[in-house]
Amino acid sequence: MKSLLKTAVWAAASVFASTAASAGEKIQIWHIFGNATEPTLVNFTRWNETHPDNQIDQKFIPFAQLSQQLIKGIATGDVPDLVTIDNPVVASFASQGALEELTDLVKGSKIIEKSKYYTGSWNTTIWSERQYAVPGEANTLALYYNADMFRAKGLDPDKPPRTWAELKELSAKLTDPAKGVYGVGFSAIQSEEGTFQWLPFLQQSGGNLASLTSPDSVAAMTLWADFVKSGQASKDVLVKRQFEMMSAFLGGSSAMVVGGPWELQRMDKDAKFEWRVATLPVREGKNIEASALGGYVWGIPKGAKQRALAFKLVEFMSEPEQMKRAWSGGRLPPVPSISVENPANPKAYEVFKTQMIVAKARGPHPAWPLISSAIQTAIQSSLTGQSTPAAALERAQAVIKPLLDKNPIEGL
Repeated sequence: MKSLLKTAVWAAASVFASTAASAGEKIQIWHIFGNATEPTLVNFTRWNETHPDNQIDQKFIPFAQLSQQLIKGIATGDVPDLVTIDNPVVASFASQGALEELTDLVKGSKIIEKSKYYTGSWNTTIWSERQYAVPGEANTLALYYNADMFRAKGLDPDKPPRTWAELKELSAKLTDPAKGVYGVGFSAIQSEEGTFQWLPFLQQSGGNLASLTSPDSVAAMTLWADFVKSGQASKDVLVKRQFEMMSAFLGGSSAMVVGGPWELQRMDKDAKFEWRVATLPVREGKNIEASALGGYVWGIPKGAKQRALAFKLVEFMSEPEQMKRAWSGGRLPPVPSISVENPANPKAYEVFKTQMIVAKARGPHPAWPLISSAIQTAIQSSLTGQSTPAAALERAQAVIKPLLDKNPIEGL
């Protein structure tokens, strides 16, 4: 992809026009929001209402296709002025020259300031000490659980699992093969979603990417593998996305499931039982609170024709009035000082706000897709029983260590 992007960037640069905006110029945006009620789309409408001379020309592209579409667009010089990017791949795009550098624009902004943002969200936009994107929205993970199932098994729904030991104990009690109920669910699918869900457990264990063969790191993989091996988690975790695992929870085939705030609207609409959300349990003896940081950022592709106008829109989207709408779409503002007044699902809101404090970014690293792929392979190998967790992580370490030696990731 590197050579392809280099060629594309040169081609795009050769036709790069003035970034000065004039009346009638439109801002072309590629984004991942397919639901008309998405807060970002509401904010687009608000922009169009207040900026009649520079309307937004938007294009929805499914999340799983956007990165490839952007690569193709750069190769052909057909790029939008602004694009939403999954935060762990910013460094990869930036290191290949696919994004406009925004360092000076951000320094001159009176709206976008580093000190306002969650450190993890901000760090995802930086590569090699230069800025290539601006955080748009954030999300993280917590533990959903079925309070009715807790009561049916004589468990107190006011006491969700706080440690791995309690998680294992409650999962065993809630597992009911006769009723087709698994105690716990998570997505171990061979994609970025699997990596996203496992990394909090790695961090809770006391392990990290630089020491995947340590007893702590192996303990994190063993925890997941044992859930599947014991029948407390379905083998479907190996092939189902987060959305599908939440569907299983909604359908009553899982008593607990790891999920994000983007599921809250669906829970409100479809759940036929009392449900609650708790922070992810910690490993006893370590007591490390951890979760994963997700979310998208705003990036301006190399060769964008309306760079200045696109950045003006990013500033608009970064104003508190726009950012605080994020919760209505199941996401959080990447700025902790922005509070959502009278939020829907207020208890869940507080849980996810708490998780955001300890949520860690994936990277930034220019080879994050390779690192993530090695983790995914280790998860699949361990949970299918093809390898022991120790052996699977040893192979992952062999792939990841040279990448980290070249570009270390702080705190992961």
